[in-house]
Amino acid sequence: MVHYLPQTASLFAAVDLPVNPHEFKFETVRISKEVQNSNNFLTVQGDIVSEASKPAEAQRLRFAARNATGQEIYTWAALPTRSVLGPGERPEFRSQIPAPPAEATDVILRFFTARDTGAR
Repeated sequence: MVHYLPQTASLFAAVDLPVNPHEFKFETVRISKEVQNSNNFLTVQGDIVSEASKPAEAQRLRFAARNATGQEIYTWAALPTRSVLGPGERPEFRSQIPAPPAEATDVILRFFTARDTGAR
């Protein structure tokens, strides 16, 4: 239902029903801080798993570094390694930012939505 009427996603979520309008999920997500040539980097990597029954387009990935209170303090986007995934495919993704905010305590990951672009 949500695939054909995306605006219903918030309704299903409000009653605690699982919603996955993108037909993809993230697995084996790993977040690490690294030092390379005296520069600090924040790296996020993992797998995108297609739960679709036919080839489907993977949206841009949206990353948000958050502070200890859960407030987003830095966001960035990245393209998946492949734009169309077949059923059951699971390509890896990897994104790295230099000089991450020192107060970043975790990173949340999701797919880009129209709301992220300011569209209504």
